[in-house]
Amino acid sequence: MLLTEIIGVGSELLYGETVDTNTAEIARSLQPYAVEVRRTLRVADDPEVLSAEIGSALTRARLIVLSGGLGPTPDDVTREAIAAALGEPMELDPEVLRWLEDLFAQRGWKMPEANRKQAMKIPSATWLPNPRGTAPGWWVRKGELDLIALPGPPAEWRPMWQQVLPQLGLPSRAYTRKIFKTFGLGESAITEGLGELFARKGRAEVGTYAKSHGVEVVIRGEPAEVERLAQAIRPRLGRAVWGEDDDTLAQVLLRALEARGATLVTIESLTGGLLGSLVTEVPGASRVYLGGVVSYSPEAKVRYGVPREIVERGTVSQECAIAMAEAVRNTLGATYALATTGVAGPDELEGHPPGTVFVGLAGPGGSTARSYRLPAPSREVVRQRAANAALFMLAQELPSVERPIGGEVQR
Repeated sequence: MLLTEIIGVGSELLYGETVDTNTAEIARSLQPYAVEVRRTLRVADDPEVLSAEIGSALTRARLIVLSGGLGPTPDDVTREAIAAALGEPMELDPEVLRWLEDLFAQRGWKMPEANRKQAMKIPSATWLPNPRGTAPGWWVRKGELDLIALPGPPAEWRPMWQQVLPQLGLPSRAYTRKIFKTFGLGESAITEGLGELFARKGRAEVGTYAKSHGVEVVIRGEPAEVERLAQAIRPRLGRAVWGEDDDTLAQVLLRALEARGATLVTIESLTGGLLGSLVTEVPGASRVYLGGVVSYSPEAKVRYGVPREIVERGTVSQECAIAMAEAVRNTLGATYALATTGVAGPDELEGHPPGTVFVGLAGPGGSTARSYRLPAPSREVVRQRAANAALFMLAQELPSVERPIGGEVQR
């Protein structure tokens, strides 16, 4: 296997001001190749530190990919760090300088002097044209080593990477991935149930990953072995599986509703519109989803049709969740209605701790509610998981959807 390391450059990545999605996306793009991504890391805009990390990677990896740090400002130091690590001087390329000057002229601007550094490269580097920005990349090939330097903005580096990746001559491999998406079971319960099928080495490996929509069971590796493991794992997960691969809860639910000619409305308190947002992310959702309301305050719940006496007894309750669902279903005339109420945190509400969630459901067969005690590391986590819990609850109620395991969410 060809060893690879991927480096995201930028102090903003270390401080969380920008979330580093580049290294993960680049790693995923390498899955069809006989490449082992041995390390990914984020490095600050410090030429000495970055040069040391590149130098260290050179002792291990055959392919090194960097993203970020190719801009014109003083804190864009990737070029300088690569030059120092390889011991090569940087030289100004007159053709690239003219290209930059013309690019600015086309926009009606005079090129700032700072942009001259973007026309600098070392002798062993080949330019990677940037069709969407002012920062061309580098492709350094020395013997068996390939080093690729890409800009940070995804809209810029993606077309450059798609251009250079096939030219690297990486050996291909037979590779596939299967994902089972579950709800209602924690990672420990799933791994215990899988037993000997939880393979971490060999021709395929199995992993579990907690998401806001439940736990994903991912099988990756050689196609034949992935298929064998998938056939064995699927029955052990049983009714906990609500979807596979690229499915989302909203997609699965809307497909089932549309197949039945049914419609959906929502009324949200603690989720504040997230439930409706998940639904409307699906193309064609308007064929099923009539709309929704956010009734965040107690008075808003009353104005949308929830009896005042129920609100006065407590908005964080099964009774209130049911009343909310019935009110919006009657108002908008849908087949089904979902309601969310509870405590996002960080403080208690009505004596209930953060993570307490009630989901109400009103439909042709009557009304019901379910309680959840969700992990509450943050308000956003509670709200995201509550919205997915609502979608999951309705999916359970539809005869055309395989009924997963319900009940309290475990972690």
